[in-house]
Amino acid sequence: MSVIQKRVKYDYSPTFVSRSSILIQLFLNKYIYDKKTYILILISFLPLLRTGSLRNPGIDEFVDLIGPMSIVSFIIMPLISLILGVSAISDEKENKTISQLLARPVKREEIVITKWITIMIIGLIIIAINSLILYIGFNVLLPGSFELFGNLSVLIGTWLYLSLWYAVYATIFLFLGVFFDKNALGLGLAIAYFEAFFGQFIFGAFSGGGGSPFSVANHVNYVASEYFLSEYLSYRISHFEPFNSILVCIGLVLGFLGLAAFTMRRKDFP
Repeated sequence: MSVIQKRVKYDYSPTFVSRSSILIQLFLNKYIYDKKTYILILISFLPLLRTGSLRNPGIDEFVDLIGPMSIVSFIIMPLISLILGVSAISDEKENKTISQLLARPVKREEIVITKWITIMIIGLIIIAINSLILYIGFNVLLPGSFELFGNLSVLIGTWLYLSLWYAVYATIFLFLGVFFDKNALGLGLAIAYFEAFFGQFIFGAFSGGGGSPFSVANHVNYVASEYFLSEYLSYRISHFEPFNSILVCIGLVLGFLGLAAFTMRRKDFP
């Protein structure tokens, strides 16, 4: 073997894509065998308990079931985003496996990015299953809702709406899981359930009617009402264009993902 061949052989290091694919596969396997993944799927049956109080089932009633003022937006989506987002890194710290990850020939920010990709994949799959359960369950429990059954645009719009909700909040909670060694779950819970309240009622007084631009949830609802479920969901933010709300959501995702990667790079782990 020549000197050049030896140098090529021993100087080889995997590319970013190959390193990332290995990490994503590793992380996905953990979620597949994790009980909380299946618990988050099962809780999608909770909103169907409300169907017993509906008298005129239809598309509008189904959208109300998953809309801004529903059990989905107030309980289920914050719960899914919180558990998957915060636990992405905090579980590694609690299980003492973070040292094994840091010992791998990967950069710390790559761990955060691949974790984020993994929770996006798992979360979007869970939301797709949850949306389908709600869609089919609504029709099974309320046979009179014939106009909904077969209207796949509502099913797709529901999935896109909940997916955007998840992507924004799960990224915020991912940063909390990286930044805080303790109480990240509790702080995330406070943000999930009180962010919309403070943004709406404390700062909302300056919005001049309509939704407050200081609430993240309002921007998600605004995008959904304009692009995903425009025929059935009506929502607006004062002095704001729908496209600007899209930019806000994208900015939040990129901003908190960048903060999580920066914090991971600077943080000391035991």
